[in-house]
Amino acid sequence: MKPLRTWRVAWVRWGVIAAVTLTALTTAATAAEWHVAPTGDDANPGTKDAPFATLERARSAAREHDRSAEDAKPATIWLASGIHQRTKPFALESRDTKLVFRGPADRSARIHAGRAVDRGRLGKPSASLLDRLPAAAREQVLAIDLAAIGLTDLSAPPDIFSDGGGLPDLSVDDLPLPLARWPNDGPATIERVIDRGQGMGGPRRGGVFIARDDRVGRWPVAEGVWLEGYWRVPWDPATIRVAAIDPATRKIDLAAAVQGGIGSKYAPKGELGDGKEPWWAVNLPEEIDLPGEWCIHFPSKTLLFLPPTGFGPQSVVRLAVDREPLVMIEEAAMVALQDLTLEGGLGDGVMISGGRKALVLGCLIRNLGGNGVTVTGGSRHAIRGCDIHSLGEAGIILAGGDRATLTHCGHAALNNDIHHVGMRRKTWAAAIHVGRTSKEGRRLDAVGCRVAHNFLHDLPHSAVLYTGNDNLFEANEVCRVALTSGDVGAFYTSHDWTSHGNLLRHNFVHDCPRANAFYIDDGDSGDTVEENVVVRAACGPFIGGGHDNVVRHNLIVECPIGIHVDSRGVSRGYATDKNLRARLAETPVESEVWRKKYPSLSALLDPKHDAAVPHGNLIVGNVTVRCATPYRTSGKPAELADVRAGVNLDLAAGKAGNDPRFVDSDRFDFGLDPSSPIFRRIKDFPRIPFASIGLQKDAYRTALPDPSLRLGSGQGPSGGAEAISSQLDIETTNERTGRGSASP
Repeated sequence: MKPLRTWRVAWVRWGVIAAVTLTALTTAATAAEWHVAPTGDDANPGTKDAPFATLERARSAAREHDRSAEDAKPATIWLASGIHQRTKPFALESRDTKLVFRGPADRSARIHAGRAVDRGRLGKPSASLLDRLPAAAREQVLAIDLAAIGLTDLSAPPDIFSDGGGLPDLSVDDLPLPLARWPNDGPATIERVIDRGQGMGGPRRGGVFIARDDRVGRWPVAEGVWLEGYWRVPWDPATIRVAAIDPATRKIDLAAAVQGGIGSKYAPKGELGDGKEPWWAVNLPEEIDLPGEWCIHFPSKTLLFLPPTGFGPQSVVRLAVDREPLVMIEEAAMVALQDLTLEGGLGDGVMISGGRKALVLGCLIRNLGGNGVTVTGGSRHAIRGCDIHSLGEAGIILAGGDRATLTHCGHAALNNDIHHVGMRRKTWAAAIHVGRTSKEGRRLDAVGCRVAHNFLHDLPHSAVLYTGNDNLFEANEVCRVALTSGDVGAFYTSHDWTSHGNLLRHNFVHDCPRANAFYIDDGDSGDTVEENVVVRAACGPFIGGGHDNVVRHNLIVECPIGIHVDSRGVSRGYATDKNLRARLAETPVESEVWRKKYPSLSALLDPKHDAAVPHGNLIVGNVTVRCATPYRTSGKPAELADVRAGVNLDLAAGKAGNDPRFVDSDRFDFGLDPSSPIFRRIKDFPRIPFASIGLQKDAYRTALPDPSLRLGSGQGPSGGAEAISSQLDIETTNERTGRGSASP
């Protein structure tokens, strides 16, 4: 355990340094300050009474002010309440240092890329479009001529996409509105697959299937019909244009192919599908039947929308079409964004690359088509105390450090409330990523990141996706994930023998019936999962064929499966798997630093070592409470012989002495009373610091959400417009009245 203690001490030291940095950057005593207001003028001196109009003018003033001295205090640029409209990214670079951009405490200074639509541009649909609308909606639906407001280059989506397809986002009074879809609640399912189609290994052709509902016959294919679905596996959705519909038979021909073809991968042998493949239609005038729903008729470049509840003469309609980030911080040092709202574009909120100690503090990041904050390279960047929701892709992405030398980057995501992300990209766009693949396909690893005290909830896929080395995930609360996907983990990592040293401890994962709490999938190795609390998930820790994983002192309650371990690598040929082998070959596992820290890895290079058989896994001191299957293995006994399962305790329901004595489980307090029998029956079982898990009050989060909101509604991001509206209304109200973010 000595390396682990050393690792923890390093993080404590980093925490002290980070706290000093945060204080230094946000101190009220600054050497200089300037003010920016939407009503300002760049000819002004930039004082509070005579502010600048633009961030660029304030940045220029700051650059002219010498802060090069080592002891120079940071300068502050104050943003006044109101909308600071952006038509291009605001860029900070290496010459920008010791600089804080700060708004009022209520985050009413809004950096906004959305385009407001003049109320005079809201008209009635043409007669031909009115005929396509549901009868009950015809009197209420409004139309926007997109060409008339300058969106002349907006084209129809491609034949297949999984990222929004280039569609804009529409909002009313800062509430994002949902694209029209059918069915409104839940998906339709395929009745029968006729032809899987051909996605690889030959001429490509789309699949063919029979729908269950005659409704499909009313959709005019010639004007564009797109269907979104999980066509083969529950982690890979795609939206595909329809090539043809036969109204008489309900036969649908898709215009593009998915890899592997349509029809469930898990269908019975000999069957093309299982009749459970979920799909739904999107962007059709015929399906605008709930308040807030909208679509674009591409032949006429007309946007149609049914106004949401509460729409009135003062309501503001905005379109998000710009794909660039709002703020770009490149090679800058000691800069901070604090108490700001960033919103309204199709790109990322903040992109940080290189540099050191860039901070995003207490900000509200919402209504964006891309990611909230993306960090690539550099050192000690942090996102802390932010509320992040309603994003097309991920919440926070951290990447950095040097794998060759195992040098830590020190990036951190701390005390953030993140929910309803992945609105456009429904899988592989988690609340938090540690490590990532760039849009160009380049793998960007993470070494030495910290993810702590976050509340991650109401997500279509994973809460945390991670890879790399020596990353710490602690004291996070996660609930209601995998709302529209499957075969996934609340914390998920996959397919890397060399991804050692990651520690997941003191996390609380609950109410995730479609997700494993800690999913170490497809050979991934070298992680420690300890002292976590899991309540009502599909499984607690799940080890899928990897090596050297430690599962220790976890408390797992009311899960169908408590702990799972298998030898899938044998049947799936992991010993010669090209991806696992390539990753191993590119990693210096025989260097001095790697041999010292991870001595078992070099054994995988020995041709006599069977890398397909799991080695070195330890499962000890765990407690399962009322789990149907406390401990499950899959594989031949000989393949699992090296799995060391020590003393684990099962407290089955209905047996005397098996009450774990939680402090108050009805109020979501799964801490253990000192009289719990667990401490008597497992002598070294730790006192998990349950009360300190999740969001905490600090300088950037002065109030906490009501604990009852943990119960939530479970309504996913793809639900009906009214359901989403009611959830986000809670959030918006809270944003106006306090600094603790409410959770839907």
